[in-house]
Amino acid sequence: MANSFKGEASITIGAKTWTLVCDFNAMAEFEEATGKDAMNAFEKAEEGGVSIADLRHMVHAFLKQHHPEATLQDAGNIMSEDVAIVASVLAAASPTAAEAGDLGNAQKSGNRTG
Repeated sequence: MANSFKGEASITIGAKTWTLVCDFNAMAEFEEATGKDAMNAFEKAEEGGVSIADLRHMVHAFLKQHHPEATLQDAGNIMSEDVAIVASVLAAASPTAAEAGDLGNAQKSGNRTG
């Protein structure tokens, strides 16, 4: 099962379950593959303003942690099954302040150092 608080989402196609993860490694994979800034591209993806090729590269990068053998073809097949998987992974990687607080990751006001 995918951990939505770690930027994970899963999809089952046929007999195979694919788990996608949006983390720093995925961002680096995307940047290395496309030469584009991951943060900007992910933001554009959330707004619906990114190319299909970039979406496929995102899915491919998201697959790498759990499926290092995954190909761009696999990424395209996953998108063909459920293009909303990108939005699901990006949303899971960006919990609300309340969700982050529940995880113990929220910065408490007045407790900053430095």
